[in-house]
Amino acid sequence: MTSVNLRWTTQLSAADHADMAELFDSEYAQEWGPWNPKQGYGYANGELHGMARSNGKLLGYASTARRFIGVGEREVVIAGTGGVITSAESRGMGVGRQILAALQEASRSFAPADFGLLGCRDEVVPFYRSCGFTRIDTLIRDISPRDAMTVVQSQGPTMICAGTRPVEAWPVGVIDLRGLPW
Repeated sequence: MTSVNLRWTTQLSAADHADMAELFDSEYAQEWGPWNPKQGYGYANGELHGMARSNGKLLGYASTARRFIGVGEREVVIAGTGGVITSAESRGMGVGRQILAALQEASRSFAPADFGLLGCRDEVVPFYRSCGFTRIDTLIRDISPRDAMTVVQSQGPTMICAGTRPVEAWPVGVIDLRGLPW
């Protein structure tokens, strides 16, 4: 049986970090090198971590971190979602969906944010749609994870979901993450 636990960064154990390193390295070590909890491949770190386990084995992971961002002339609080990964043998079994559902519920309750937001590749847009995310077409400005200094602007794909506010309340305009993406 798969269980999903949510933990704040301060609640992560050394064993959690070791399990996360094993999971991330299985997918990304060849391109990005060994996973380091201090750097997270250059992306913004999470504050709330969702971990799916079965019989003690980490099957999947994702995290969120809240941040004020600019959208057009408005300011909103988002739960930036990143680090979404499931082990190769667990894909297609609903593990990622369970983790994202738990993180979305947290953004409506004990870790409140107006909306959830993530950036992704075109080929995984259908997965995120099945998890309650909606694609929006707008420019997004952030800091490049490659050097953590260069401001970049891109077209997405960008996905949002309801937090404490419905998706229909998302403001119009360019998104400024005001920092690294997740």
